[in-house]
Formats: sequence, C-alpha cells, structure tokens
Amino acid sequence: MMNDSTDIQPAGVGVVKAPDELRSSVSSQTVPETLAEALDRLVVEAARRARAEEALRETEERFRQLSERTGKFLWISDPQSNGLIYVSPGYEEVWARSREDSYSSPQQWANSFKRSTRSPGASEPGVREQIYQVAGPDGSVRWIRDRMFPIRDVAGNVRTLGIAEDVTDSKQLHETVVKNAARSKALLAIIPDLLFRVRKDGTILEFHVGHDNQLVIAEANFAGKNLKLLLSTQLAAQAMEQIGSALRTRQMQMFTCEFLLPEDVRDFEARSVVCGDDEVLVFIRDVTERKRLEREIIEATSREQQRIGQDLHDSLGQHLTGITFLTKVLERKLVEKSPEEAKEAAEIGRLVIQALAQTRNLARGLFPAELERCGLAAALQELAGSVEHTCSVRCTVRAHESVNVQDNVLATHIFRIAQEAINNSIKHGKAKNIEVTLGPNGDKMELNVTDDGTGFSPEAKMDGLGLRIMHYRARRVGGALEVTKTDKGGTRVTCLFRSKYESN
Repeated sequence: MMNDSTDIQPAGVGVVKAPDELRSSVSSQTVPETLAEALDRLVVEAARRARAEEALRETEERFRQLSERTGKFLWISDPQSNGLIYVSPGYEEVWARSREDSYSSPQQWANSFKRSTRSPGASEPGVREQIYQVAGPDGSVRWIRDRMFPIRDVAGNVRTLGIAEDVTDSKQLHETVVKNAARSKALLAIIPDLLFRVRKDGTILEFHVGHDNQLVIAEANFAGKNLKLLLSTQLAAQAMEQIGSALRTRQMQMFTCEFLLPEDVRDFEARSVVCGDDEVLVFIRDVTERKRLEREIIEATSREQQRIGQDLHDSLGQHLTGITFLTKVLERKLVEKSPEEAKEAAEIGRLVIQALAQTRNLARGLFPAELERCGLAAALQELAGSVEHTCSVRCTVRAHESVNVQDNVLATHIFRIAQEAINNSIKHGKAKNIEVTLGPNGDKMELNVTDDGTGFSPEAKMDGLGLRIMHYRARRVGGALEVTKTDKGGTRVTCLFRSKYESN
C-alpha cells in the first residue's frame, strides 16, 4: 500500500524515528569485530526498523480514522513526478478505485480530474485551495474541495500535502439554492402586489413592493416597524387577528379593507399564509377596480332584473289578462250552441289564468313591487308565500315590529340576500322548512335565514357566484355575512347590517 518513502511524517499524526537519527546511531558505533557481534547489531537494527514500520502502520491507521471521522482524506505527492506517495483510505470511497492503482499509475490519478476552479477561501502564502470534479470508473462525477500546501522531508525534498473533502452534496445544494433564489427574484419582479414577511407580534421583517404598485414606499417606512404603529387602530386589529388565525389554523386567511391614499380611498385585499413557526407572509393587492366592476355588474344585473320584471308584469301580464277575458266571452257564446266546445274554451281560460299567475310570481321575484309599496317585511312575506306556492316548501317570516327599513337601496340588497339564501336552501339543501327572521341586534339589524336541509359543502355548493354576490351585497350596506351549520345539520345564513344605507 505504501512505497519506500518512509521518511515522510505529517505533523501530529505519529512519531517515527527519522533516518538521520538511525544513521547517527549507527556511525557512532564501532565496526563489529566478530560475526556474532554483527548479528547482534543486525537484530537490534531489525527491531528498530520493525518499530518504525509499526509506527508507520499506526500513522496510517490514524490517517484512516481521521478521514473517516471528518469526511476528508489526506494525500502526499511528488511535484516533480506527479506520483502519489501516500493517500489515505477515504480516497477509495470518492474515486471508486484502489489506492494501489493510483500508486502504480500516476497518470490515472491525473486523468480523473475533469474540471478545476480556484477557490477564494485560501489566502495563506504557499497554500492553494481548489474545487474540482473527479470522474469515477462508472462515469459518476463528484465535486472535491482540496487544500494543498508544501512540506519538506528530512532530505529537504518538497512534497505536496493535500487535505481533500467530498463536497458534492453541498455543491449541489448551493446550486439549487442559487437557482431557487434566481427564480424567486424573477417571480417577485413580475408580481405587482405588496408582500410582507411579518412576525407574530406584528413586526415587519422584510417586504417587497411591485413596480406597478401605486404605493411607492421606501424601505425605511416599513422595515423593522410594527403594524400597530403604521395602521389605524381598527385596521391594525383586523391585521393582527388575521395573522393570529393564520398561525393558529395553518390555513390561508383573507380580508378586505379600505385605505386612504393621498388622492383617494382604495380597496385592498390581504391574504396571509404561514411561512415559519412565528411568521406569516402577507400578500396585499389593490382590488379597487375589481370592486368597481363587481358593483357595476351587480347594479346592471339588478336593473335588468327590474326591467324584465316590469315587462313581465306590465306587458305579458296584461296580454294574458286580455286573453283570459276573451276566453270567458268565447265560453259564454259557446254554452248554448256547442257545450263541448264551451268546456274546451273554459279549459283554455283556466290554463291562461295559471300562466298569468306564474308570470306574476316571476315578476315579483325579478322586481319586488311590494318592496317599494309596503316595505321590506311585507316583501319578505310575499316572497315566502310565493315560495310555498311554487316549491311546496313551508316558508315563514317573523319580522320584529320595530323593523322599518325605509331606504329602498338598503331594502333591495337585504331582500336579494334573503331571496338567494332561500333559493340555496331549496336547491342545494333540499330543505322542507325555511324560517326568515328580521329584527334589531344592538345598534344594527340582523337577517337570519334558517333551514332544516342537508347542510352544505363549502367547496361544492356555497362558494359559487351566488354566495359571492351575497357577500358583496352585505358589504355594500356596511354589513357582514356568515354561513354556518345549525345544531340539527341545516344551514343558517346571517347578515348583520346597518339600519341606514350609506353609499361607499
């Protein structure tokens, strides 16, 4: 495993008697006079060399243990011949070759190096540090970090001592981190939103401002500061509640709010996700335009519903009423001349009356005229009656006597919320009994629509356009909507709103 260069002694790994000491001890002795004396000296010399070889074996064993425990291996080479003088056992695990092969074929050692780059880590005089690739016989490639420095033997010959370490895993990890950092940087560059990394106590650790965002904020305005000092009391409380909920549930949290900019009031949507044990990542997006489009769509839909309802009531309804009168006249004329035809005319009149009743029910749903004439409570009573008549579902309304919603815009939004909730109870919950209550709750009003249906699946049933419109209408009147399950498994829709509409 090792050649005759037994005069190399790496510092600190073993103690071997140097050859000059051996020579001085031999030269100080006289020439043996007898064969017996010569044999005795030979025995002593053999024992001395045996101890030296044992010390070298111990040194090699220490090299082996050092390389195994530190994940490194040591090697010594001759700079003149590029041949290996010594290499520790750890070499075989990295190169997948035996040490004997490297000793016998120095060129094989040299050919295993594929690519080398100088590392900036070494700065001591005479010390070189490199990171290079080596190829094994199976084609696998490993990254090696090697620290090399010169040493001298007792004869003054310069040797190179190398301390090498397999850094393939750390090299790959570093490359992965660099690539991920580049991707994250590119992703952030195209995101227009505000991104905050916030600690549990509300301290902003870092943030990102999109290039297209209207909030051009200097880092000093946010970094290291607390949300409680930057936001209004109410908004800060909302933000801290959202952060706490995200950390507690480990689920994404979202809320919308208004924020006063120098020029106008803008709507923002904040989403929080957990990114550490006590940290959340907050995405804030300007949704003012989206809110405006939602408002325009809802208002356009309401206007179109009103127009269709009026057309059904005033045009088609009057037309069907006229047909009803004509069939009555025709029935009277046919009674004496043709009783059988008179019965058929009467049946036609009955069917026309049914069509007229259905048309009026549709008109009430699209355009609740009762809402303008008699108020919200009366409109809900009429809606409940229409539901019972057309859907064979028991629907009751209990409105507190103090309820007096005179604002038509507010009443329309609340009526539409109740209407959508009832439709969901029938369509999705398969309810047989529905109860609508309307009454005061502190300084606000509360609408409840409760059913005995099968409940709801938030993903499949209650996360559609209808629910979003209900939430939108509740926000438009300064209220909040909540959908929960009842103790018996049904669904309860609750809307808490201001008793007076304020445009926003």
